[in-house]
Amino acid sequence: MKFGTFFFFQWPPGHTQEEVIQNELEQMVWSEALGFDHIWITEHHFIDYGLSVDPPMIAAAAAAMTSTIRIGLAAAILPFHNPIRLAEQLALADIISNGRLDVGIGRGNRPAEFAGFSIPQIESRERFAEIEQILLLAWTEERFSFQGKHYTIPEIRLIPKPQQKPHPPMYMVCVSPASIAETARKGYGMLNSVLFGSPDGLVDNREVYVKELKASGHSEEQVAGLLARWGVSRHIYVADTDAQALEEAKDAEMWYQQSLRKFLIPEDIGATHPDLQPAFRAMDERLSQITWENLVADTLIFGSPETVCRHIEIMRDMGVGETMCWMNFGGLPQDKIRHSMELFSKEVMPNFR
Repeated sequence: MKFGTFFFFQWPPGHTQEEVIQNELEQMVWSEALGFDHIWITEHHFIDYGLSVDPPMIAAAAAAMTSTIRIGLAAAILPFHNPIRLAEQLALADIISNGRLDVGIGRGNRPAEFAGFSIPQIESRERFAEIEQILLLAWTEERFSFQGKHYTIPEIRLIPKPQQKPHPPMYMVCVSPASIAETARKGYGMLNSVLFGSPDGLVDNREVYVKELKASGHSEEQVAGLLARWGVSRHIYVADTDAQALEEAKDAEMWYQQSLRKFLIPEDIGATHPDLQPAFRAMDERLSQITWENLVADTLIFGSPETVCRHIEIMRDMGVGETMCWMNFGGLPQDKIRHSMELFSKEVMPNFR
């Protein structure tokens, strides 16, 4: 199993924006020094849930500060980007990293972000599909053009090309069986998250993914290789004892849960597109039932190294290829994050190498 660290640049009360960003850049350097395999970067806008507004820029910064660790996007939200500009930025980041970039892509799910970019959320699927095609053409063709519903590209030559050929490895954020099946058909790596509820649903995700991979003609060897790239993000906090871990991380986790709800649920569901309202109402109902007790029982990987190992064993037995360790959520102090990362590196990771 591989292990990555996850970066949102969350901005809770009591922290400056500069402090948040500089601290997490420092944690990226620690990630390489402590033997993690990946740095993962996400994208969010207009909310304290995350200041990670420019994944290509952050990836380039991480590349300049490190030398061996891979750098992944989880994910670039395609509808928010000019496709040609994004293709250029990611190609440049791949070169700056000396071929260490992995490109995860997603559609986005927050109305306020779409409104902020003046993009109708109901168009997200169409725009995602067109931008994905443009990225691949721009990276693999000497010259290309594109005619779509939302984007028209005259014949151009995009340079520089990515260092990795034909392009950086691709991943896709999956939140439904349909998106998992689509990811498998494309032969992309699958990215999942367990932010509330039980991880038991990961088994179903794996079954859908493997079934569709085989139906799409992938060999057993290819299926195994893609499962080795299956990444799942979890909140992880390691301390010397279980009691210490729960005490130290509780406030940060509960701020995170409140922030997640504000992120996912629009203030006025009735103002969103009618086709989107049922999903928002169902999510609002589900998140309203979350408590600290059921988070500890079902969701969080908080505890001593021994307890954390037991949780990781469950994910390994499910076939997860990489645990994406989100260890800096909710404004945890920098010294506590460092201690948690060190314990994970020294007393957890060696058991799964």
